[in-house]
Amino acid sequence: MKITPQGTGSVTARAWTRTAGGDRKRLRATGTSEADVLDKLKQQARGYLFVDGVLSEDSSMAAALAAWVEDRASNVRPQTLRIYRDTVRWLSPMIGAMSIAEMRPAVVKRVLRDVERTRGEGAVGHARTALSGAFGVAVEDEALDHNPVLSLRRQSKERPIPKALTVEQVSVLRQVIAERELRVARYSGTSAHLLRWVVEVMLGSGLRISEVLAIRHQDIDWELNRIEVSGTIVDDVDSWHLVRQDELKGRGQARFIEMPAFAMSALAEARSSMQSITARQPAMPALQGQAEGKIVSARNIRRSLRDAREDSRLVKALASTGLVPDDVTPHTLRRTAATLVAAATGDLRNAQELLGHADERTTKKHYAGVAFKVVGSARVLDQLLGGVAGG
Repeated sequence: MKITPQGTGSVTARAWTRTAGGDRKRLRATGTSEADVLDKLKQQARGYLFVDGVLSEDSSMAAALAAWVEDRASNVRPQTLRIYRDTVRWLSPMIGAMSIAEMRPAVVKRVLRDVERTRGEGAVGHARTALSGAFGVAVEDEALDHNPVLSLRRQSKERPIPKALTVEQVSVLRQVIAERELRVARYSGTSAHLLRWVVEVMLGSGLRISEVLAIRHQDIDWELNRIEVSGTIVDDVDSWHLVRQDELKGRGQARFIEMPAFAMSALAEARSSMQSITARQPAMPALQGQAEGKIVSARNIRRSLRDAREDSRLVKALASTGLVPDDVTPHTLRRTAATLVAAATGDLRNAQELLGHADERTTKKHYAGVAFKVVGSARVLDQLLGGVAGG
């Protein structure tokens, strides 16, 4: 290799390399410094060895994170890719200038602690995923011998007991929602009933709120009293408009759910309130607000629920089991359905099937129950909740 300073302040370097097929190739590069041209020559040489663009131990973490996002781009859903990119956007300024070789397990551990301190516990999981993915790409490129994230022990934190409502608390919640409905009906029209409809369907199905709002007319079997669960509501990554995604959070979660009478009654009432033919088309949402035919935002439902849960009667009922108004969320309703089913049947698998979890441990850790293909806890839920509707 020959390096020659130029009169203009630049540096030129020449060298030879051998291709993967054994041929000799001459390399030439011009840059602002000796280090600059050496880097360019290395990049050219890698191109002849089918390793163009690979990471080295001197590569920056910013490059490693970018390589991971690029590697995953065609293998994950758009919404997941958005999360990855958002994570890299705030993680890169923290560690992007460090080299891959500097990221020893002890350093990674300190980074994750700093993420928890500055961004909260929820961000740690995203950071851990991004770092592990970036190091995985580096291992494949032989820039690392092992993934340092895998050397870290997960912090064993005591998980709180999953929060769910009792039958009595559900009764008070229903009463509060019914009275709120009467108050807002004067200026909200049909949408005044929306919170009650969504709550009833969630209590009867254990679905996520985005799955409830994704139910279409064509998904409801009125003769068999069951619904088909096959999609969820997401933000379109390009337009940020709400769209129905014809797949669920996890693979293999599509299922039919036998619905209790109180939930079917809510769906029937919602359908009968629709005035236009368009709103009743098979592909239209089964639960609609004032804007007929439009997808309802989960944010609107959460906002309405926050308004209702501050009622003094509900606050008192919640206190009997150590809960506070902030504990009443759509996810709590999902847990409630699963917990009641598991407690009444004595079988966690019934709840697992209801929730659609692939692993019973997920149900046990975060809820109380299981998922079903044609899953049926309708009779149990009708017995527990069918006679306690408020208002």
